[in-house]
Amino acid sequence: MLPINKNQRFYLSIIVLFSISILFIEYGRCSRMRAGLEMFADVYFLCVIITILPVKLRKPIKYIVFGLLYVIGLVDMVCYQIMGTALVPAVVQTWLQTNIQEATEVLHTYLKPSLLFSPIALFFILPLFVYFIKGKTLNLHRYLLFLLFVLTLTSAVYGINNKRYLHNIYTRVSDDDMEEFVDNGLSMTHEYLPIYRLGLSIKEIQRFSEMRNRLLTNVKNTRVDSCSFESPIIVLIIGESYNRHHSSLYGYDIRTTPYQEYLYKEKNLYSFKNVIASYNLTFKSFQNMMTLYDYDSKGQWYNYPILPALFKRAGYKVNFISNQYTLDKASAFTDYTEDVFMNNPEITSYMFDWRNEKSYSYDMDLINDYLSVPDTIGTMPQFVIFHFIGMHADFRSRYPTEQAVFSAANYHRTDLNNEEKQVLADYDNAVVYNDYVINNIIDVFSQKDAIVIHVPDHGELVYDGCQEMGRNQKLQRKYIIPQYDIPFWIYCSNTYKKEHPAICRQIENATERPFMTDDLPHLLLYLAGIKCKWYQRERNLIDNSYNSTRKRFIRGEIDYDKL
Repeated sequence: MLPINKNQRFYLSIIVLFSISILFIEYGRCSRMRAGLEMFADVYFLCVIITILPVKLRKPIKYIVFGLLYVIGLVDMVCYQIMGTALVPAVVQTWLQTNIQEATEVLHTYLKPSLLFSPIALFFILPLFVYFIKGKTLNLHRYLLFLLFVLTLTSAVYGINNKRYLHNIYTRVSDDDMEEFVDNGLSMTHEYLPIYRLGLSIKEIQRFSEMRNRLLTNVKNTRVDSCSFESPIIVLIIGESYNRHHSSLYGYDIRTTPYQEYLYKEKNLYSFKNVIASYNLTFKSFQNMMTLYDYDSKGQWYNYPILPALFKRAGYKVNFISNQYTLDKASAFTDYTEDVFMNNPEITSYMFDWRNEKSYSYDMDLINDYLSVPDTIGTMPQFVIFHFIGMHADFRSRYPTEQAVFSAANYHRTDLNNEEKQVLADYDNAVVYNDYVINNIIDVFSQKDAIVIHVPDHGELVYDGCQEMGRNQKLQRKYIIPQYDIPFWIYCSNTYKKEHPAICRQIENATERPFMTDDLPHLLLYLAGIKCKWYQRERNLIDNSYNSTRKRFIRGEIDYDKL
């Protein structure tokens, strides 16, 4: 109780300051109630530090600490009111890259008198509160002090896990260091205070800057030995959150993939039965599929060649049409680590000849983007990457309403309520729409000497044998299967089958082999005929030397086949 009792005015002032940010700024999935509880331990810790300082230093330190926290909190609130987001790395990076003229124009545009009627006004009232209590003698009753102390102890115990998270995120070197916290997103407050958000921003900007520099050096030094352009047109369709067990091509009892089933019956589509994602997180899965890095590799992923850069260096025209990553995205620092190499203008120039400028509500619009590229259709050789938003997150928004096929009434599961059944219907509708979009892409290349590979980044848990959905890091098999089992198939046009019969036989003979997506680059290099020191025959799914006994360690640590 002593630290509170000796610093009562400071204690109350900081509590009020922090409360303004917690109450009036929505940050991620952070619960205001949980953040409010955790705050008491943080403020108490500040008071402890001040209490152990020499007496002559306490007062100036209080002014400095309060002033610093006040300014950071005010800036955080201004950013939130103007830009709709708090002091996340994206915002800090934007301000750091803004010159005086641009900053002046922004402030002139957005700093309007109406902001005085927003929560920003509380920051101007707060100094009056501090001044008011400065000359007052505060004698908090001992029972109140005891209550605050008990509240602080509760706060400290409750916030232990979040403090572990903060320690890890401030000291991490790679994204692997944070994986154990993925499943705790709902129970932790993360960077719930402006000072924590600023600390994260500074740390992440430094980390990503170093990462970008290494990647830039990497792509500049990318070399290939030779290329035979074995497959003149290679199309890679990267899906999103696609659970194989919701595809009727793979035996789902609701018909969700009629177009793929037709192509399968026509013997143009080769369906692989035992393929899993390497991660259930997009950024990690992307790192493995788009680079020659995998869990067997040493060092960090960004020290390994990037697949599109290898294709471009070999002489392929490389186009990237994404419904998630575009160069006009607000930032490369907010949610996805892959943004560092997928959305950095300088790095992207070494990987792609063309990429789309904006994203869309529905994946179908990506086809029009591709068709708008000058001379694209007749250009060979070319490597085309379509990156869907697929079945990500809000399933209902992933398909046009008029194309809905299923509703809650189609599902007779007594363990689910109507709302949950509708979520399940929305997911399956998204799968149906996905099938429709894929078929339209195949139509574009069906008369060409083209091969199309479809692979999602990971799966999704959608009430599969349980009453849960989403993604998590739980290791029970019932959770792992829906999140890691993904559809994987290869389509060969009739022209391609005629021109490359040996490759088609290799593909057909490999459909029962176990495979994990971190080996995808080796298959693609082989299909292109690209020779380089990074290619490994035993990692190429359709090569006779393919190592079918290689352990499939999901997340780089758990043997999927032993679960």
